[in-house]
Amino acid sequence: MKAKIISALLTIVIGTTAFGQFYERTGKNYGMYISAQPLSVLKQAGDPFSLTNVNGSIGFISMVSRGIYPSVGYTYSHLLNSGARNTSFPLTESHTLDASLIFNKRLVKLMNKRINGVCHYLSLGLIVAPEYHYMLGTREHPNESFGEVGGQIGLSLYHHYSSASKRARSKTRQYDLFYRQGFTPIFAETINGTEQKYFRQEIGIRVRLIHHEVYDFLK
Repeated sequence: MKAKIISALLTIVIGTTAFGQFYERTGKNYGMYISAQPLSVLKQAGDPFSLTNVNGSIGFISMVSRGIYPSVGYTYSHLLNSGARNTSFPLTESHTLDASLIFNKRLVKLMNKRINGVCHYLSLGLIVAPEYHYMLGTREHPNESFGEVGGQIGLSLYHHYSSASKRARSKTRQYDLFYRQGFTPIFAETINGTEQKYFRQEIGIRVRLIHHEVYDFLK
């Protein structure tokens, strides 16, 4: 056991000495996310349950502490054609401003394998996030809601590999599968004195790409 530890340490020392570079993260980072919500329901409380629209989102994200990711972004929504939907929602296309705070807890390591001399790790995590969304109305249909207060819960896959190279230390990727529900209406309007309130539920997939600022530890 002691011989293996000494051998590993010698490998690290020899490798870093030979190449003269050993990168560490400064703690500063920035990134973006891309998501698609192909299963989405936007309806009033009394409407029957049916898929009504498809959504796509993009935004900025950062890791402020281990497992904590605030984000801001934008969502484009397209209502399904009238023959495939069962909703009275007035907007065929809609635009939403998004903000969330993702808490990501790693649960279990799925893979720890050496490939081409590099150790690859794959772990499964739990994500929980409080969220706020504001859908922009139109001149004909102004949004009378103060915005959607909601939440999401899901699973994440985190892949990284052990290396002191700049490329390995400066980038991380996470893949999420999540369920989102709004607790307040995302859109509301008054028609003939009757208030119409629309609530949202959806299932989506997301990729989080984060770039970390690094420095050469040996300099």
